[in-house]
Amino acid sequence: MAAYEGFASVYDQLLPELDYNAWVDYLERLFTRCEKKPELVLELACGTGSATMELASRGYDMIGVDLSEEMLSVAREKQIEAGLSNVLLLHQDMTEFELYGTVDAIVCLLDSVNYITNPKKLGRMFDLCMNYLNPGGVLIFDFNLPYKFRELLGQNTITVETDGVFCIWENDYNEETRLNRFEITVFEQEGSLYSRFDEVHEQYCYTAEELREMLEKSGFSEIELLGELSDLAPRKEEERAFIVCKKRLDKPCGV
Repeated sequence: MAAYEGFASVYDQLLPELDYNAWVDYLERLFTRCEKKPELVLELACGTGSATMELASRGYDMIGVDLSEEMLSVAREKQIEAGLSNVLLLHQDMTEFELYGTVDAIVCLLDSVNYITNPKKLGRMFDLCMNYLNPGGVLIFDFNLPYKFRELLGQNTITVETDGVFCIWENDYNEETRLNRFEITVFEQEGSLYSRFDEVHEQYCYTAEELREMLEKSGFSEIELLGELSDLAPRKEEERAFIVCKKRLDKPCGV
């Protein structure tokens, strides 16, 4: 089964601890930190649309891009339920996305960049971000730090259980290839029975230095590394970090 094909229906249920309000609060703090008041925002790998809809409810015009039709289907249900007319959802690969015009800010959340396991494709995505950002525009994304791959994922098995759903997450991190392969098995209750589906996901372990080099190559400036939902640099044993960068005011659009 393709990644996020079956997982889409239980994704939000298995991650109840995610506080999207806090994440969007943080994004707005970063906008202010960058002296940016975006009107049109693109979220790459928007998934089930929780952050996209929260940003839209705060008045931003939103574009959400995701490769999974199943995840976008859940996002569309949220959009309809919330009655939001300022959201456009696009079924596209974030490493090859195309827009009709430029945006003021681009965000990519929940370690989605780690799912781009080919560094050349990630570099291409940064080129596209540069192309579709207005001068002075902001790119914000988070990523899993090497500490998390080595110490917390490694060869560990993680289990998650919520009402009616049980998930087994088996990790296999290869230090040489820097690939983490995780096999996910989900049991979902349907009446008195349980249905089962299995998915295989992969993430690549990038270092902050590599990401900075890619961003500089794409033309980004004012590149800043921050800890998770923090205004400070990441701690030694931090799991996740954010990178914030800008497109120079004198940089024209076009790759």
